[in-house]
Amino acid sequence: MLKQTLPGTEMTQMTTSSPRYTAPKKTSNASPLFATTVAATCEAFYRSALNAYINSALLGQKVQRLFPDMHVQVPTRVVYINGIKQSRAWLANNVDPDTYASPNAVRTGVLLAPGLLLTPVSSILEAANAGNKNPEPLVTKRWLRGITARAVREIIFACGVNQLSEAIEESIPEERISSPLLRNSAGSLASGVLAGYFSHVPHNMSALKLHYPQKSYGTLFREYALQGMERLPASMRSESMAMFTALVFPRALMFRTIQIMGTFTLLNGIIFMLKDVRPMEGWNGEKMKRN
Repeated sequence: MLKQTLPGTEMTQMTTSSPRYTAPKKTSNASPLFATTVAATCEAFYRSALNAYINSALLGQKVQRLFPDMHVQVPTRVVYINGIKQSRAWLANNVDPDTYASPNAVRTGVLLAPGLLLTPVSSILEAANAGNKNPEPLVTKRWLRGITARAVREIIFACGVNQLSEAIEESIPEERISSPLLRNSAGSLASGVLAGYFSHVPHNMSALKLHYPQKSYGTLFREYALQGMERLPASMRSESMAMFTALVFPRALMFRTIQIMGTFTLLNGIIFMLKDVRPMEGWNGEKMKRN
């Protein structure tokens, strides 16, 4: 409220000045550790089995073991998924792009960071599936094979399981799907389709480089594309058309898309159902009070 004295009079006019409205910064709740750990443990077995079928279709060989090195895969997957979820929440709550000189660049960095940060963890996890084809030591060499393509895949995965799933879920009207769990599942399934499609070629290149580290990415992609030439009509069989088809309709796309749809649904669904479960808090707090 401001006072203004009009010239030549004793009258005072009261004027109102409205403060500029600033939208509150949107925050993100950290994913509960217990719920995320249970979800990642269950999803690790699902993921391992589907990877065996994807690699079988990709490499043209029989399905190998469905659950290799699970003593490595399970704890690594738990660390990876917790890292993807917690890093996204921390960045959303502690980094405000609008306070920087280049807010769009900061937003892009915040979007890409979880996937990039967790790529080394994913590399160890991926390398554990390739021991029967690549005899290199897991910790010192094998996990580095295909890490460039894998980083692209992990960025797509992290954005899909976090922001994209939530955005689609929030866009579904409650009057259309009243159950919060069903809306959560619908968002996860829809984002899984998109993330599965766009991450498939990077996934294939990552897997091929892991299995054939002596070959370049260019050589691997050309061989990969030409292997699918028999799928084309005889009149369309050319190297350029084979490469186009390998990019747009890659082999094992159905397996990969189903895998990501299931992964997103399992992770987000289990976390949603167990989000209020705090076993340690219940033991240390409520039960101790009763005693």
